[in-house]
Amino acid sequence: RIGFGYHLGEVYGQNRRCGGTAIIMHWRASDFAVIGLLALLAAGTALLQNADRPAPLAQYDLEIRHVITQQIKAFRDRRHLAAFGLAAPQLQDQFSTADDFIAMVQTHYRPVYRAQNHDFLGPAKAAAAHREMRIQRVFITDDRGTAHQARYIMQKQPDGSWKIAGCYLLGSPQLEI
Repeated sequence: RIGFGYHLGEVYGQNRRCGGTAIIMHWRASDFAVIGLLALLAAGTALLQNADRPAPLAQYDLEIRHVITQQIKAFRDRRHLAAFGLAAPQLQDQFSTADDFIAMVQTHYRPVYRAQNHDFLGPAKAAAAHREMRIQRVFITDDRGTAHQARYIMQKQPDGSWKIAGCYLLGSPQLEI
């Protein structure tokens, strides 16, 4: 036997001369079974590698993440009017000025106002009763190194943009730094 799937001799009257030795290419059923098994293993490996990758985000998820990130940056940079501008109209109506809004955020949402890092926890989920509202979970680390989870209520506006309609802070199971 020479190599994988080859043997010396003459099969079905076909032979090829190579340096005086007859080499006949003859594939057996077991050879095809091995090749098939190798192909299945390669395909399975590729599927397992792709299983760890998250699915691509929908356009609205990217837009929602952008709005939240812009507001966190505006708080950090003390651009209060910009942060207020990212709030939904109903929230803006509740606070007559950006200063009133910022005072409330500083008092009741210190981790958001002082966020040093944030990560999004999965895609935004649809709110059950409202098609134009989504809930985005965010992991926030404040300036003291304390971990927090926030749930942002996002509202789609008539012009198609997204605004922040509310935020709830939850305890976080993450280890504090």
